[in-house]
Amino acid sequence: MDLGAAALCSEFPNDRVDKLAMSLEIQSNLYFHTIVTGLAEMLRLQTYAGFSFLAVITVIYHAFNSRGQFYPAMVYLSTSKVCFVLLLNMVLVFMCILWQLVKLLFLGTLREAEIERLNEQVWREIMEILFAITIFRQDFSVTTLGMITTLLMIKSLHWLAQKRVDHIETAPSVSLLSHVRIASFLVFLLVVDCVLLHRPLKSFIQTKKASVALFFLFEYTILASTTMSTLLKYAFYVCDVIMEGQWEKKAVFTFYLELVRDLVNLSLYILFFLVIFAHYGLPLHLIRELYETFRSFRIRIADYIRYRKVTSNVDERFPSATPEEINASDATCIICREEMLTAKKLHCGHLFHVHCLRSWLERQNICPTCRALVIPPENGSAASGQQARSTPASTSPQGSEDVHLSPDQARLKAAALAASVYERSFVCSPPGTNIGSSGYSSVSYGNMPATPAPAIGNPDPKISMLKAREAFIQTQIEILRSELQAVQKQKKDEDKASIGDADGAVSDIKGKAIVNASL
Repeated sequence: MDLGAAALCSEFPNDRVDKLAMSLEIQSNLYFHTIVTGLAEMLRLQTYAGFSFLAVITVIYHAFNSRGQFYPAMVYLSTSKVCFVLLLNMVLVFMCILWQLVKLLFLGTLREAEIERLNEQVWREIMEILFAITIFRQDFSVTTLGMITTLLMIKSLHWLAQKRVDHIETAPSVSLLSHVRIASFLVFLLVVDCVLLHRPLKSFIQTKKASVALFFLFEYTILASTTMSTLLKYAFYVCDVIMEGQWEKKAVFTFYLELVRDLVNLSLYILFFLVIFAHYGLPLHLIRELYETFRSFRIRIADYIRYRKVTSNVDERFPSATPEEINASDATCIICREEMLTAKKLHCGHLFHVHCLRSWLERQNICPTCRALVIPPENGSAASGQQARSTPASTSPQGSEDVHLSPDQARLKAAALAASVYERSFVCSPPGTNIGSSGYSSVSYGNMPATPAPAIGNPDPKISMLKAREAFIQTQIEILRSELQAVQKQKKDEDKASIGDADGAVSDIKGKAIVNASL
């Protein structure tokens, strides 16, 4: 060990050895903490189960020993409150053990993120179930309590399955055993949802009235739809892995799947809310879920409209980049980090793969490189269209008006024209305008054209854009210089005022001292 440590220290610098030792120590501590936490949980469950089992055995022995026969002993066990509570506790222990076995079989050891989400969701779900019990308090019984406990455990397995699927999709490498376990787990949950959905559905069809069976019917329907969407999402991921990440339609299918899932869940929530409100009153436990589902669906619809608007004519909207432009640029797509043979060119000049650009536009409407808008606002495009349709005769009065502009107003107009290229502007205001505390005055986008007006003597738009950018940079330099001078002047005035106040205070103190001395 000493020779190995000496060789390691001689091969690596001291700081690298310290960092390596620190990282190894942190990893060992985390591993030890995970093992200790898992063992502590198992010991707690085993201890609780052991004491519960001993209590049940003691009660059963006392019942048969005191009654002597089977029937009186069973009557005593079912009528005694203490015996009944202990038996229910033993049933709960068996359910917890079964939950642990299912978790170990399909998921193995839970990660920290999964444990945190499980703890957060469990407490929130318990509060919602308590609100639901107050609504169905007339139908509450021991059987209902057992069904609620079963529902809570099934929901916790669903949360873990969704979290594990999200982890697998972002993991760099996943073993075949993990794929088999998560796929089997999702199928198992879907079968369990359908089996548990059958009984409340049958009860609701037979009675044809709102009862606690409607609550379980709704919950298991939501769970079944969520499990189906998670299973399909995982199937899309597996197909993309088989195609080595070249499936361009994966993001589109996933987007439509999430949209349909939110629509189904929102419809179920609204239907259940109306039924419960008509028969029992306001279901408080559904307000949060209803709002979150509606908000998610509204966001999906807005994303869908924007996506259809952007990707409807990608080939016509964005020109294909020439080989010279690809070679002149980095030739690497910033989205997928792969080399580009063919690419599409945005208005800002950056190049991307077609499929990468489509997948990016599903989520964002800005350039991944410069964060500029991919599609300019409608007001800006309309203004640019009107400016393009203007004739030289109509621009001549404007040129005559520019002659009579003051230097500040001309600078403001040039800066606004140049800043419209970047879809933003913080320019210097002309004399007489009110400047905020920051020293900037913002110019509204609606009064700016989307693109700079081409010069009359120079019809080339590239040259006009370069000139506009040059004017913008020069204007910003002048703005910063003037602001720096203003700040320096303000600081000097404040220093002079503070010095004058200090001198006045000193003279006042001296005067008081002289008066006191004379007295």
